[in-house]
Amino acid sequence: MAKRRKLVATLEEVTREPAVRAVAASTVAAGGAIAAGLVRKRAADRQRRRRRRYRLRAGETPSRGVGRIARGQLDLTIELLQREDAHGDGEAIHEARKALKRLRALLRVSRGSLGDERYHSENVVLRDAGRELAGARDAQVLVATLDGLTGRFNEELPPGAWPRFREALAGNVKPADAPSGGRRVGVVNTLSGARTRVATWPLAQNRGPESLLGGLEQIYRRGRRAAGVASDRPSTENLHELRKRAKDLWHATQLLRPVSPKRMKALSRRAHRLSDLLGDDHDLSVLLERARAQPELFDPGELELLAALIKGRRKVLRREALARAARLYRRKPRTLVRRLA
Repeated sequence: MAKRRKLVATLEEVTREPAVRAVAASTVAAGGAIAAGLVRKRAADRQRRRRRRYRLRAGETPSRGVGRIARGQLDLTIELLQREDAHGDGEAIHEARKALKRLRALLRVSRGSLGDERYHSENVVLRDAGRELAGARDAQVLVATLDGLTGRFNEELPPGAWPRFREALAGNVKPADAPSGGRRVGVVNTLSGARTRVATWPLAQNRGPESLLGGLEQIYRRGRRAAGVASDRPSTENLHELRKRAKDLWHATQLLRPVSPKRMKALSRRAHRLSDLLGDDHDLSVLLERARAQPELFDPGELELLAALIKGRRKVLRREALARAARLYRRKPRTLVRRLA
């Protein structure tokens, strides 16, 4: 106890020194500046997220909202591509491609205001930019698809099934598969030009989000048509087309949520689930195609077993997906839009 009182007295005496008080004051000031800087950064981050949010605000006119969202998604894409670790960063590239898909859905919703010529020209720019970014992520998806299938049927498989095939797939997941620095710079320049052109888009003035329901109707009509074709002929190509149309509908309903929040939310959830099921089916199709192209990587009977498992799993996925598509697209497009409006 005596030692403790002596220590406290010594500290009190030391802190009376002017130099020590100055250091303490400067430390407090520095800490306050750092805290204030963090607060400002967080506020700026919130503001940036708000500007980039992929949803029209209640009462926001298409001329203001569509432009805001387009610039925000383009800024996000450019920011992702300019990351120092973007070369070989499969996640950053994946997120950039997703943003480009949202942008293309935004164009489709706004097509009535943009006009066919402007729509087609901007859509081609975004489509080609997305293709430039394809690569490493596709290899990652195949590895994850094979692992998921193996995990699902683990009890039915011999230990260490198809190791050489998996090793070959994993070997393709490498930085060299990501778009090169030069290609990324080219995409960034292209998207910067697209961002500049957003200000010239001929969007409807002084009208609410309801004015974009015509674009949603067209997206729903295309999806309904694709669902009918896929139901009659469930080929890989037809199911993939249905997946793209369902994803468009998902993005469009996210965008137009304020028009009819509850109904749009339900429609969005159904479209997203359908897109996920069809995406799993497509990944399995690509996996089987890759396996059949490399039969030398399999021991006797392994390729046939993998093909049988994929066929069985795809049958289940297709059955559920087509049932969900029938429910999602059961209404006529005009009836749906009237309900939403």
